[in-house]
Parts: sequence; structure tokens; C-alpha cells
Amino acid sequence: MNPIDRQLNRLFKSASQAPKPGPEEAPFGLETRVMADWRASLRAENGDVFVAWFGRAAIGACLLALLSLALNYHELTTGESGVSAELAIADSSMQKGLNP
Repeated sequence: MNPIDRQLNRLFKSASQAPKPGPEEAPFGLETRVMADWRASLRAENGDVFVAWFGRAAIGACLLALLSLALNYHELTTGESGVSAELAIADSSMQKGLNP
């Protein structure tokens, strides 16, 4: 064996027997990120996501109801209704067909 190989083996052996340092303390930034993520996951598990979703759904339903109310008010004030005019025509043709 080469003398350099023996020296290298001795160095590896002594390095493997050296005391290993203990774990270092986590940096403050890492700790705060972990705690923030943990708190966010607790909020998600409590159903806050559903509360936000239902709130948005309620707002959408209210807007749809207001739009429907505005369209119905417009029909009532103007007296024009495309659907009711079509139904009146269909009704009159049915009445003529029933009465010979």
C-alpha cells in the first residue's frame, strides 16, 4: 500500500471517531414561517374557507336577486313583456282552436 493511502486512511479513521457537534438552533425566520404555516392550516381545518366561500355565494345571490327585481320593475312600469305577449298569442290561437 502506498504511504499516502495509509495516511489518508488514518485521517478518515480519526475523522470518523471525532465527536460530532450537536444540532444547531433553528434560525428565527424559519421558526416564524413554520408557526405561520401551522396557524394557517388550523384556520383551514376549522372551516374558514367555507365561511368565505358562502359569504361570496350570498353576495352573488343578492346581486342576482337585485337584477331580477330591477328587470321585473322595468316590465311592470313599461307594460312591455315579450314573454307575456307571446303567451297571449298562443292562448288566443288555442281558444280559437277549442271554439269551432
